[in-house]
Amino acid sequence: MKIRKAEKKDLADVARIHVEAWKSVYRGIMPDEVLDARNLDAQQIVWGEELDKGAKLYVCEQEGNIVGFASGHEVDAFHAEIDTLYFQESDRGKGYGLQMLDYMRHVLGEEKQISLWCVKENPNRTFYEANGGETGLEKTVQIGGKEIAGIQYLFEKRRK
Repeated sequence: MKIRKAEKKDLADVARIHVEAWKSVYRGIMPDEVLDARNLDAQQIVWGEELDKGAKLYVCEQEGNIVGFASGHEVDAFHAEIDTLYFQESDRGKGYGLQMLDYMRHVLGEEKQISLWCVKENPNRTFYEANGGETGLEKTVQIGGKEIAGIQYLFEKRRK
């Protein structure tokens, strides 16, 4: 397993994993029309624009195939946020997510508090709790005319 900075050639796989993860994990949580409208071409364009803007986007490779990705950004000198962390369904539960979470904490800043937002009804959110995430704030956002509850997870800065 190898984690590396994403390149333009990776964007089709990143888009595929992102779209498939949303459709499988959020079905029944978010409106069907929102999930059904997600498509690979549009998602690939979005990720291309993010990469052009210097996004911290990383991919996880297993035997030369991209099986997951994560992205994040610095909020300020003391805080950074993981924006995405997704793996294809067949590669969940293999330990790659924890390695990617640790990697993102490292690249975003060991000395910073790291946070991320998760859909509260996401059945996979227990992953964050099992790996050191403490619940923080809660908020709701409108997606496709439906209120979706979100929950923040906080990861303490690492001691040197």
